[in-house]
Amino acid sequence: MDAYPIRFCNIIEKIFSDDIQGTFGFNVQDKNVAHVIVNLCPTESWSLPNWVVLEHKTTVFLDKIKEIKERLFNNATFYLAINKKESEYVVEAENYAKTIEWMKVFPLEPKYPQDDPVILAKVILRVNLDFYQKTTSHGILILDAQTVLAIYESYIHGNEVDFRFVALSGSGIKENEIVHVQVGTSTEKLLINKIRDGIKYRVFINGPLRGKEIVDFSQKIDWSVNNIVVLKEQDIKDAFPMFKSEELRFTTNILGETRRCVYCNFCDDICPVDLEPALYYHSRKRGVINTSLYNMEKCIECGLCSFICPSKLEILKIIKECRSTQ
Repeated sequence: MDAYPIRFCNIIEKIFSDDIQGTFGFNVQDKNVAHVIVNLCPTESWSLPNWVVLEHKTTVFLDKIKEIKERLFNNATFYLAINKKESEYVVEAENYAKTIEWMKVFPLEPKYPQDDPVILAKVILRVNLDFYQKTTSHGILILDAQTVLAIYESYIHGNEVDFRFVALSGSGIKENEIVHVQVGTSTEKLLINKIRDGIKYRVFINGPLRGKEIVDFSQKIDWSVNNIVVLKEQDIKDAFPMFKSEELRFTTNILGETRRCVYCNFCDDICPVDLEPALYYHSRKRGVINTSLYNMEKCIECGLCSFICPSKLEILKIIKECRSTQ
């Protein structure tokens, strides 16, 4: 069983910046951290695979976590959220954790958007947070594998860290691949000769669901960039794209004609925090909305309601507008 729906080229290209480089920085506040969740369970198909960072050397990675704990977070408990489909990592991590009390292993189903900080804190620690609450304010630090290694190199060994792995994928890319990019590199340089010839396309930093679309390719790669998705722009909509998940297809064109809500309740059913997105849409149309009454603070802005809507209504955009008016 494949752990990742998208296959990436195993050859990793290194790309240097032509401009001012950035370096890794991290604000360590030991006394405020009681729980450290290391997330090795990415849930988006275009996410960076674990093998890129871990290089199938799980024990070496866990030894680095041990040193980070001893040097920086001595009083914290560590939790490893691991994709249960990656049995190699799960077995090695569970065997490692048997000998120590401060590490717990959680094999998880990689179901989007489970790696959102709010949901991950609930799954691992049974802590209920609202979208706007930072996990760090509750003593919970969430790290991905790449950040763990950057902390190890910069804070334990004092090395400068200025390169970051970024996954490139999508229907507009010639070949899905991983690049090792120097921070400060422009998106334009990163994408040179990688986009399919003769197509219209759209570019999303950190994916089309939770990320943002960019049109200015002079934008620099920083430490927040994990992946770039390039999608071929479609001139027509796919009918019921949610039934074509095996094809990993997305409707990327601008909405065009106005469609009506068909009361299918797909958005209600798929909401990971049990909200009623369609209710917000209809309330907004009537000019009546109360974010506290409708528990909008629970929305994690995952974008699933907009993605699954057969009428392609911009429900997430409406939710954000409602929040901004309160």
